[in-house]
Amino acid sequence: MKDNKQIRALLHLLDDPDIEIFDSVSKQIMQYGKEIIPNLEAFWENTTDTDVQFRIENIIHKVNFNTVFEGFENWFKAEKPALMVGSILLARFRYPDLNEETIRKTIKSIYQSCWLELNNYLTPLEQISIINSIFYSMYKFKGHDLEENKPNHFYINEVVDSRLGNNYSLGIVYQILCEMLDIPVYMIQLPKQTLLAYFDTIHDFLNLDKKPIKKIQFYIDPSSGLIYTQNDVDAYLKKYQLVTDENTYLPLSNKDLICNTIDALCVVYEELREEEKKDELSQLIELRNRFD
Repeated sequence: MKDNKQIRALLHLLDDPDIEIFDSVSKQIMQYGKEIIPNLEAFWENTTDTDVQFRIENIIHKVNFNTVFEGFENWFKAEKPALMVGSILLARFRYPDLNEETIRKTIKSIYQSCWLELNNYLTPLEQISIINSIFYSMYKFKGHDLEENKPNHFYINEVVDSRLGNNYSLGIVYQILCEMLDIPVYMIQLPKQTLLAYFDTIHDFLNLDKKPIKKIQFYIDPSSGLIYTQNDVDAYLKKYQLVTDENTYLPLSNKDLICNTIDALCVVYEELREEEKKDELSQLIELRNRFD
């Protein structure tokens, strides 16, 4: 906790009825970043003025959001941003004080369980069968429909703690796990559906200068681990008269995957009429667009 005369003076101006003065004071307080939060919390506990407490809560929220915003700014700037880091940043939007180490330890534990069972002689389907058994049966991860309107199903800390998620959050954890295991499974975005896909790399040995082609062998439902063939996906697209293009079957970049997740979360918050959260998340999408 910082303690100096300037901070104490600023805190005691939080009850000023003049809006311009309050705006100036709050901006100065926010310049201290997260280090000022213990001071704000202590001041909140020692005042009985509900208006001041409300102002303090808003300032703390803005400080936390600015921290997430700056984190995403650096993440979007990176050439190869890590999916784990992006998902933890998104979780900090709702849980600024989450324990990042707990998330990493849980995923590492799942990775170690899978690694002990896998070997180089297994077929892709056998590999995924083992991962699914450990992920969905041993660790009991389970998917829920987006229609349930539960924002906590999007946040990775909630998902690894409760073992409940949706196609976006479970797909992210599954892809992080496969990345650690060096297994080529990536999320793709079909119309109205998000799936994991196992990509096989095909080399043209008659033309070694030609880039290898990534071809999908099969699909995985992140919510259940069910395996789908290309025929299954084609039947789904035909049934609902959905149109695809050549980009549909490409792996989503980590930036696209996180942004798609944020977009879906915005829809949930809109349906719950939590407009402030939706608007703040929309700022993160706009931020990404600056770097495209």
